[in-house]
Amino acid sequence: MNEKKKALLADFALLLAAVCWGGGFIAGDIAVEHFSTFYILTLRFLSAALVTFLFFGRIIKRCGKAEIKYGLTLGIFFAVSMPLQIIGLKYTTPSKQAFLVAGYAALVPFFSWLILKKRPKITAFFAGILVLIGIGLITLNNTLTIHLGDSLSLGFGIAYAIFVVLTGIFAGKCNPIGMSFFSYLGTGVFSLFVALLFEEFPASFPKTGLLALAYLATVSTAVAFTLQNVAQKFTSDSHAALFLSMESIFAFIFGVFLYGDPFTPRLLIGGLIVFSAVIISEFKWKKHPKTKEDEQIETQNSESMEL
Repeated sequence: MNEKKKALLADFALLLAAVCWGGGFIAGDIAVEHFSTFYILTLRFLSAALVTFLFFGRIIKRCGKAEIKYGLTLGIFFAVSMPLQIIGLKYTTPSKQAFLVAGYAALVPFFSWLILKKRPKITAFFAGILVLIGIGLITLNNTLTIHLGDSLSLGFGIAYAIFVVLTGIFAGKCNPIGMSFFSYLGTGVFSLFVALLFEEFPASFPKTGLLALAYLATVSTAVAFTLQNVAQKFTSDSHAALFLSMESIFAFIFGVFLYGDPFTPRLLIGGLIVFSAVIISEFKWKKHPKTKEDEQIETQNSESMEL
């Protein structure tokens, strides 16, 4: 398979992951009504690890130290940052959080600059300003204050930008499927340890909550995160972030039309500005080839300067 086909399949995989996560915001909102934060993470990621092992057991058994090391690193990082999103859902709506988290796509080039020393394009700086404007429209109320749920969601967006950069680095050094399995295992075990220490065991397991957890474990994690990890082996971090951030559009559609999230023009405009910033951050200016007339003019100018 040539590089163009691999890149095209990677884009499709990332878009499919974005669709999965669009529904994941709603599933997460349902789950927080029935279970505590770290028990959600425990059930979600241990179940995802089991599902991944059932489908890719042979690959996982052949994994070495690299997959374990990079997977556990991502897993623990996610276990520490993911509670920001889960707790944030208690104080904001799924569609609103989706737009706030989507800002990570415009932040990825800057973290790549910090970590990989790759200076972002000029468009990335302009996109960053647009993200701030869009987030302001979404979060700031009449008294120019930000609610707790919005602040936590923004915090997770920043953490996820770092996560995307790290995933891109690690996926090129090992088998991404094996890395995915150990990252789920790492998040699940770490979360279980914290849950047993600081949270009460769920008093009941209602059907609605279990269905939400099933979606989070299989679709949002075992499917979506594995697609992301594999796809980032064949594309850049910023390009991956662009496609993944489309989760905000799907979450907005699902949230408003299927879940009854409140629709406000301000939310829509702010969300579109954030999404536009993401597109602009990946925009590439095409340099038009010089014509013979342009070359003659440049030659004449240089000769006149010499005279």
